[in-house]
Amino acid sequence: MKRTIEHPKVFISYAWGSEDYRLKVRSFATDLMENGIDVLLDQWSLKEGNDTYAFMEQSVTDPTITNVLILLDPIYEKKANGRHGGVGTETQIISPEIYNKVKQEKFLPVIFERGENGEIPKPQYLKTMLHFDLSQEEKYDSEYQRLVKRLYGIEIVEKPELGKKPSWLEEKSMIPTKTRTGYECLKQRKSDNIKKDEYRNFLSVVKEKIINFSKDELETSVSADGYIALYADTKLYRDDFLHLLKYSLYVPEAYKIIASVMEEICVEIKYKDGYEGEVMRTLLHEIFIYVVAFYLKNKNSDAVSYILSKTYFVSNHGYNEDQSFDVFYNHNENLDRAVSKKDGKNYYSGTANYWINNINVEVCNKNEFVFADIFCHNASMFVENYTKEWFWFPITYIYDRAEYGNSLFRQFAIRLKSKEHLQEATKIMGFTDTEVFKRKYIEIERKMKEGNFREYRYNSAFETAPVMCQYVKSEELGIRN
Repeated sequence: MKRTIEHPKVFISYAWGSEDYRLKVRSFATDLMENGIDVLLDQWSLKEGNDTYAFMEQSVTDPTITNVLILLDPIYEKKANGRHGGVGTETQIISPEIYNKVKQEKFLPVIFERGENGEIPKPQYLKTMLHFDLSQEEKYDSEYQRLVKRLYGIEIVEKPELGKKPSWLEEKSMIPTKTRTGYECLKQRKSDNIKKDEYRNFLSVVKEKIINFSKDELETSVSADGYIALYADTKLYRDDFLHLLKYSLYVPEAYKIIASVMEEICVEIKYKDGYEGEVMRTLLHEIFIYVVAFYLKNKNSDAVSYILSKTYFVSNHGYNEDQSFDVFYNHNENLDRAVSKKDGKNYYSGTANYWINNINVEVCNKNEFVFADIFCHNASMFVENYTKEWFWFPITYIYDRAEYGNSLFRQFAIRLKSKEHLQEATKIMGFTDTEVFKRKYIEIERKMKEGNFREYRYNSAFETAPVMCQYVKSEELGIRN
């Protein structure tokens, strides 16, 4: 890890332009001073009678100077390339320092003002160097904070800890070849009803394996390793179910059969006692997210809408109770603790960590799985048939990659600006009219602004589970074709 700098000291190299520009530079330098960074600036460090060349040379080469900030604007670029004036002198001093060192971190280009057409004004000797950009008002604060972190030697983006070799790396398929071959019949030309019957029969076999899962001589108390091993034993059933999920593409309205079978499994294991019951309910929770992820990935809005809007009848102490898709949700504290203890970490959710590190990549990748989990969270706010007072808590949301720009949920939300995508989202959420969806959207947005909307997050986490309204304002819905 890079050493932090207790007392940063910088020299600012810039081109003398208009009086307004010099005031802008001085204001920037003042901000740095107020943030504990000692600034060597000619406007307050160079006095009458001083040798300007000596000042520049000493400032650039001074070992107590931790960084040299090169404030770039079109005038600086022109003078540096032409070696004119003070900038030209500084360029002659700075460029050898850069060229003669394979790794240099002292000289930092900062885009301070752009060209008339938005061009980035970089002198030739700085063309290949990464820079900070303070030229855009809307990004100034975030870029300034990045720069200050850099000056203090704080990593702007910390390199994550090196993890373990994925458990699936050397795994071979545990689904018998005969079983896999049998599924191939679903690709053949047959009547829709025959295909549906065959598909249900295949799923029913997997269902029976899941509901009859048991371990002989399971003790009343198991170790962390033992509990993880118990959950790992369900992986065969998960992968068998997910392998059949892929074949749903060849069966008309297979998603209805899948939803029905998941409901049947839930009925059988909802109140199953002991560790076996716990892991089976967690398995069903995991499978449900995979199903949503698969259909989102394949852009089957009919399937997603059906699965999230369907009423599921699951017995509750002898009564068949109508419930929403939350019936598949399960919080497994034992698995959370076991995974954290085994790895010597304090995970927000050991279950989420285990799922992410054991992704079935044949069905979806990590980002797609997390997207589905977060999507369920949002669906629980919008879907009219969702009746629980609490929303679906997406335990994997901390693995969302919004800060890196590749969050699938963020991309989905931003596309709501498109009329076509808005209509698709309206359909998925179970609304027949985009205006009705908009009214619901506005209602949630208003509650968030007024502070009357409960945010979902882990106790010690800064980030909250994402909501569509955070990325797109209601007035932006459907404004583009």
